[in-house]
Order: sequence, then C-alpha cells, then structure tokens
Amino acid sequence: MLEIAAKLPPGALIGGEDRLLAQAVLQSGGARFVARESDLAWTNGKITGWHEARRAVEAVAAAPNSGNSRFETGPPGAVICQDGVNCGFTLPGFAAEVEAFTVAVIYRSQGEAKTLASIFTGQANNLIFLTENEGQILAKDKAGTVEVTLPAPPGPQAKLVILAFDGQSLRLRVGDREATATANVPGLAHQADFFIGCRSNRAGLAKTLGQSRLHEVMFWPDRSLLGSSDPEARDALAALTRYVRWTY
Repeated sequence: MLEIAAKLPPGALIGGEDRLLAQAVLQSGGARFVARESDLAWTNGKITGWHEARRAVEAVAAAPNSGNSRFETGPPGAVICQDGVNCGFTLPGFAAEVEAFTVAVIYRSQGEAKTLASIFTGQANNLIFLTENEGQILAKDKAGTVEVTLPAPPGPQAKLVILAFDGQSLRLRVGDREATATANVPGLAHQADFFIGCRSNRAGLAKTLGQSRLHEVMFWPDRSLLGSSDPEARDALAALTRYVRWTY
C-alpha cells in the first residue's frame, strides 16, 4: 500500500465536489438551485416553487406557469421545461438596479432549450437573457445594445453555461470557450427580477420557450465571476468546473 506523508488540498480527492461547490457558492454570495424533489415546493401535486439549496430564498413559479413544470427524479434530477409552454420560475426584486450578476446553468437539451434565464427590469426598461437556439448559446439585451454568442456542445451530455455582467462587459463561457462584449446597456437602473427558464412574467411568448432538463441553476445577484481577479470568484469558478467534470 502506498502512503503519502502529506496533506492533500481538498480538490485533489474525488467525492467531495458537491460539498466544495456548496462552500464556494456560499462564500461568494451566490444562490444554488438543485433539481431535487425535496427542494421543490408542491401545491396540490403541482410545482409552485424552487427552494435554494440552503432554503435562503425561493424562486416562485412565473405568472404564466400554472403548474406546467415537471420533475424527473434522475439521477441526476431535472426540472423539465416543455417546448412552447411556460415552465419558469422567478426570484423577484433581487436588486434595486442591475450593477453586476452571474448566472450558471447546468442542463441537457437537443440544441433548442431557448430561454435558460433572464434578468428583467420591467416592461418599459430592458432585460438581459440567455438562450440556446439552433445549437448556439446567445446572451443579449432586448434593446439590442450588447450580444455574445458561442456554439453549444453537441450531443446529449450535460452543458455548463456561465453568463456574467460587471456593469460594462457581458461575458459568456461555454466549456473552454469564452466571449466578451462591452456596451453601455440602457434600462438597468431599475428594480430587477431573476427568471429561470423564461424571460418574464408575460404570457404569450411561446417562441422563446424551449425543451430542456435543468439540473442546477446558480445565481450571484451582485457580482461578475468571469473576468474577476477576486480570489472568491476564482475559487467559485474552479469549484463549479471541477464539480461538473466529476458529477455530470
């Protein structure tokens, strides 16, 4: 038997990735939504909310989501989004105005997940949304002032997509690729809602709603992890990448 007379760093051992990610998300001020039956809120057999892993907050069903969401036990578990049907959730009023944020989504699709998440500041203002269409991952604002796109990895494997905004630059990471665009995005100085799986509380947006299996969604409401030199941000990204590699 080989023995090593030294202490190994936590990331050197397989099996603790979930715990390390949970710690990194907590330390960096994020919220983590995991598709587990115990984390979903149910009313009369319908999913009406999605609890954050520590039960710190709850994303409630979007207004047009009248019990449309489905749950797949897995493993891994998944919240099922159906094509053309609003199955989304919202975390309302997360910020007085949008200064920075990060969204990370672990999901499976056939290239047409459509809306994965959005940051919405009201009907008359603006929103930034993350979408997958025709095998491309796209992030842009509704006003058309900023846009970043990258190809989605082909195949049925789980995908990790990270979107971050620091007030000036919109950054998108898909696998090992990263794209950045800089612009003065208007309409963000308003109270904002975070949406999972849809763009807003408006009904009638069927063409923006695709088919996907959402395994996990992580949200940092006030900081951009991508492009940051902050040690907490780097640690969170490293823990997330390592977790997806060994878990999915």
